[in-house]
Amino acid sequence: MLFETSVLNRKFFLQRLIPLCALLCLSANSLDAAQSRNGPREWWKSEEIRQELELSDEAVASIDAIFQTTMPELRAAYRLLRKHQEQFDQLLERVDASEEEVLHEVDHLETARAEANKARAMMLFKMRRIFTPDQRNKLDKIRERRQNERRAREPNDSQRRR
Repeated sequence: MLFETSVLNRKFFLQRLIPLCALLCLSANSLDAAQSRNGPREWWKSEEIRQELELSDEAVASIDAIFQTTMPELRAAYRLLRKHQEQFDQLLERVDASEEEVLHEVDHLETARAEANKARAMMLFKMRRIFTPDQRNKLDKIRERRQNERRAREPNDSQRRR
């Protein structure tokens, strides 16, 4: 009876663990992809963006100051996130890892991810406050246009399966 309960608990644990691991791996991959594709770039210094948004030198300097001030915190947050992702990955490789250990490391990993996301969100929020309402609308349109261009360049699901 004890053996059956242990087997059932392990089966239940694995049924919960596998989807969680898949989700965490996907989110880690998307983080790496987002960092390599989207940031951190100094897009506000682009002549095209400056002209399209009609950014003044003062606005560019203010945005740059926010970026330069935030980047040390953001880099530290991403380093910590990578560290916890590596620790989590190593833990999953262990055959003797307990559910408690995995859940504990998931807590650390997700806390680190939340801190990195908060730091980035606050930086973007502070930058966005520099813009006029018209500039914010134009920026939203630029972002949407670029996302559409990226999607057009990326193969869709049916093309990937071939």
